[in-house]
Amino acid sequence: MGDTDRKIFVLDTNILLHEPHAIFSFKEHDVVIPMTVLEELDRIKDSKRDVARDARVAIRALEDIFKDATPDEISEGIPFSSNIDATGTLSILADYVLQETVKAFADKEGDNRILNAVLYLQNKRSPREVVLVTKDINMRLRAKGAGVRFVEDYRTDQLIDDVQYLTKGFQKSEGAFWEHIDEVETKTLASKTYHTFDREAIDPTFINQYLIDESSDFAGRVADIDGDKVTIRDLSQERMLCRQAWDIRPKNIYQGMAMDALLDPDIDLVILTGAAGSGKTLLAMAAALEMTIERGMFDKIIVTRNTPDIGESIGFLPGTEEEKMMPCWRRSPIPLRHCTKTITALKGHLNTFAIKRTFSLSR
Repeated sequence: MGDTDRKIFVLDTNILLHEPHAIFSFKEHDVVIPMTVLEELDRIKDSKRDVARDARVAIRALEDIFKDATPDEISEGIPFSSNIDATGTLSILADYVLQETVKAFADKEGDNRILNAVLYLQNKRSPREVVLVTKDINMRLRAKGAGVRFVEDYRTDQLIDDVQYLTKGFQKSEGAFWEHIDEVETKTLASKTYHTFDREAIDPTFINQYLIDESSDFAGRVADIDGDKVTIRDLSQERMLCRQAWDIRPKNIYQGMAMDALLDPDIDLVILTGAAGSGKTLLAMAAALEMTIERGMFDKIIVTRNTPDIGESIGFLPGTEEEKMMPCWRRSPIPLRHCTKTITALKGHLNTFAIKRTFSLSR
C-alpha cells in the first residue's frame, strides 16, 4: 500500500476513552493524535470517574510507542511495528500552534482545535483522505458543517457490521396467519397445543422464534424443526399479554413475547434488544425475581455490568466492600422501583453483596 493509498485517521479523545488501544485498529493507515487529545487524557486520568482508567491505559499505549522517539520523529510519524500488516504510522500534531480557521463550538476550545487540525491536514495532505473518527454525534455533524470531508464513527469493536439485519426473534404475518397454511396437524400434550405444518410457510425460521399476525389473536412459538416440517406451540396474544411477573405486565405483544421467553425455564439464554426505555431491564429483573423469590426455581440472581476501574483500585476507596461497589451497580436495581411489590416484600429473602464486577441478589 503506497502513501497515497493510506488514509490519515485523526482520533478524537472519546475514541481512546471508548477503546484505549484503538490506535492499533488503524495500523495499516496513518494515525494522528492532536495535542489537545493528550491534554484531555491527562486531565481525565486523575479524575475519580471510571474513564480515568481508560485514559491511563491509552496514555501508556502511546508511551510504549513514542518512548525512544525524537520530537521530529513524533511529528513525522512512528511506524507501529515491523510487522508487514502494520504499514502505517502514529504521530502527534501540535494543533495549538495552528491558525484557527473555524469556530464550530462556542464553549469547547478543545473540539475547535481538533477540527482545525483536521482541516489543516486535509489541505496539507491532499489528495490523501483525512478522516476524523469520533463517537460524538454532534462533533460529527459540526465537522461536516465546518468542511471536513470524511467523518466516521468508531465501529471496529462492533461484533456485527449490519446490526439492522439481525433477526428480531419473531415473524409477523400479513393478514391472518392461518390463511397462509394449507395443511396442519394439531395435537395436545400436557395441556399445551401444538401445530405441525410445512416449514416452507414460515421459512427461514429457527427454534423459539415467535410468530404473530396482524389481524387475529394468533401467537405461536417454534417448538421443533424436523426436515421440511415445523411444529409450533399455540400461545395466543391475549394469554401472553395477561402474563405477569412480580406484578409487572407487558404493555404490548413485543414485551409479551419477551416476558414469555424470560419466564420459560427451558430457554437457557434470552437476549433482549431495543431502544432505551423499552423495558428490557425491567422485564428481566421482574422475571428474575418472580422465578427466584416466588417460584423458588433458582437460588440467586446475578446482575452484571461493565465496571472498568475496580479490580486494582477498589482498595483505595473509602468504606466497606459493599460501599465501594455501590456506585458501580447503583443503576441496576432502579427498575425495581417500578414494581408494585416494594423492596420491603423482599425482607427475609434478599441478601445483597458485591464482589468485583458482580451484583448479586440471593435467597
